[in-house]
Amino acid sequence: MADPRYATLAVSAGLALFVLLVRDRRGAPPPPALEATIPAGIELVVDDGATITTRHLGRRILVGRAPSADVRIDDPRVSRLHARIEMRDDGVYVEDLGSRNGTLVDGAPVVSSRQLAPGAELTIGTASIIFRGVGSWK
Repeated sequence: MADPRYATLAVSAGLALFVLLVRDRRGAPPPPALEATIPAGIELVVDDGATITTRHLGRRILVGRAPSADVRIDDPRVSRLHARIEMRDDGVYVEDLGSRNGTLVDGAPVVSSRQLAPGAELTIGTASIIFRGVGSWK
C-alpha cells in the first residue's frame, strides 16, 4: 500500500500547478469602471406662501395636503393627493390626480400628463413650485 504522505504531496503539487496555470490565463485585471452619474431625483423650489425651500426628492413625487404627500401644502384649495410629478425615460412629467381646483403649468391647466422643462412653474392652490431639473444627490 502506498504511503498517504505521497498522495497528499501529489494532490498539493497538482493544486499548486493548477492555481499557477489558471492565474496566468486570467491576464491583466480590467480597468476600473467609470463613475457614471445617473439622475436619481428631481429638484424643486417650493414656495408655499410661508417659506421658500429647495428640495431634492426622488423619481416620483406626490403633492397635496395629506401627511403621506412628499410635498405637503397646507391650503384648503389643495386636494389631499393633488398632483404627481415623476421622472420617466424621456423626461419629467406632471399629472393632476383629479383635484377640484386643478394644476397649472406656466399658467395653463394640466389636462393630462404634461412634460416639464427646467424652469417650469407649477401652481397648486396658492403654492408655486418651480421645476429646476434632475440630478444625483448624496
